[in-house]
Formats: sequence, C-alpha cells, structure tokens
Amino acid sequence: MKSLIVCVARSVTIAEVCDQLLGKGIDAEFQGERILVSWTGGLAWIEPDSAGELEREYESDEISLIEKLIGKWVGFIIDYQALEVAKVIVAAVSERRVCVVDDDDTYLGLGSGYLER
Repeated sequence: MKSLIVCVARSVTIAEVCDQLLGKGIDAEFQGERILVSWTGGLAWIEPDSAGELEREYESDEISLIEKLIGKWVGFIIDYQALEVAKVIVAAVSERRVCVVDDDDTYLGLGSGYLER
C-alpha cells in the first residue's frame, strides 16, 4: 500500500471525516480507530495521527506552510491500494473544508491543487 497525509483544521474528528465520505456515497466504516474505505478499484484505510507523530516528523518549513494554509492542524494518514481511492477521499474532504495534502514524494499543498495535478 501507498500512503498520503491529509491535514485539516485541528477541530476535525475522524467521525466527521467518515460522515463526509458517507455523505458523498463512499462506502466507509469504522474498524477500531480507523476507517475502511471501499471504492471502485480498491481499498484504503484512514487513521488519525492521534499521537502527534506527524508534527515531530515534519521539517519546520513544512509545518510553517501547513499552518499558513490551514492554521492549527491534525493529520490523517491514508493508506491506499489505488490512487483513485486516495483522490476520492481527498475530494470528499476538500469539498467541505480547506485541507493540505502531503503525498510524501512530490507534493505538499492544498487538496484542491493536488486534485488538479
């Protein structure tokens, strides 16, 4: 599986993310503290960064960029089989709120920009 990170305002909960997915007709269900997402072409897991590990892993310039775009934030780690599944999740989340996507390779920026690539 591949991974990407979606950062949103700190007030957003994993339950709200699940509700957004369900509201878009995406098959999503809680499995423990994670969400299992089924979509045409594959599966994905969404897990909150409840331990704050992402803030410790990011460089200071990356944290500055994220906070400039969305303020105080929380990250959700998305492990996915197919990029299409990840993009559906990003689209659902970014439809209701500004989010930042980190694909851990070439992109760190707004979710809307990630979807336009």
